[in-house]
Amino acid sequence: MRGRSLTLLVAGVLMLSACQVRATPAPTVAPSATLPPAATATLAAAQPSPITASDTPAPTATLPPPTATGTPLVSVATATSAASPTATAPATPDPNEAIGDVIYQDKLDGSSTWFWTFSDDVATFGVTNGQLKGIMHKANAGWRFSVGPDKVEAGSQQVRLNAHTVACGPNDEYGLTFRVKLDPTTSAYSMYLFKLRCGGAASFGVVHGTTVTPIVDWTTSPAIKTGPSADNTLMVWTAGSEFRFYVNDQYLFSAQDSTLASGYYGIYLADRTAGGLTVNFDNLLAHAVNK
Repeated sequence: MRGRSLTLLVAGVLMLSACQVRATPAPTVAPSATLPPAATATLAAAQPSPITASDTPAPTATLPPPTATGTPLVSVATATSAASPTATAPATPDPNEAIGDVIYQDKLDGSSTWFWTFSDDVATFGVTNGQLKGIMHKANAGWRFSVGPDKVEAGSQQVRLNAHTVACGPNDEYGLTFRVKLDPTTSAYSMYLFKLRCGGAASFGVVHGTTVTPIVDWTTSPAIKTGPSADNTLMVWTAGSEFRFYVNDQYLFSAQDSTLASGYYGIYLADRTAGGLTVNFDNLLAHAVNK
């Protein structure tokens, strides 16, 4: 459905589709001191299920334990003397590589064509004091997302989103969806999802209907500010099937996937602690990546 933006609820039951994943999480030390890991995956698209604003998600949806892990790759120099070998690592991927003009910008203050007004017994999205406020009223009652204008089609891009947690339990989740697509025959959405956990971890996955398939499982990083009253800037750099992820301009991990080529944006929330998750979002900014 084009010409209007929809805010839809979806079930929080997460199913891992048949895929082969090779993910390399970032170490728990500062990203600048270690070699960034890489993640690769070939995904079989899950059959999306129709979803509507009246769907009732499973009340006990929980996040499955991580299933895709990896080991940091370290290049060890060959010893030429009795001294111990030393480890070397390539530089952190440049988050500004090949970026071009601004292709989309939204202050999320209600002045755009993004449709924010939505409320049900699980979640509410609306503009308050010049910011988009998302509130989850119930825990483990499914996740919710609000989508932007479907006229915005972006593929290779660098996209940033500011998030401020007002109330946030350790397992609560919030994030950015991109390359969002609506299947007009099933009314089901597909999208990429970059999300943070309030306890200090990040993950990347692909969504088909009500199914989220991890590409990079939960990866902890000291770059992520935790708990309530935390300000985090999520950033994704992507060129075709290549993805790089950053928080507060610090590199987290990379991935490869070719499931979705382009699409629009959205905001994601999931309360997995006790209810009351509240996050303010503003300044969504996307530049083209000419690579």
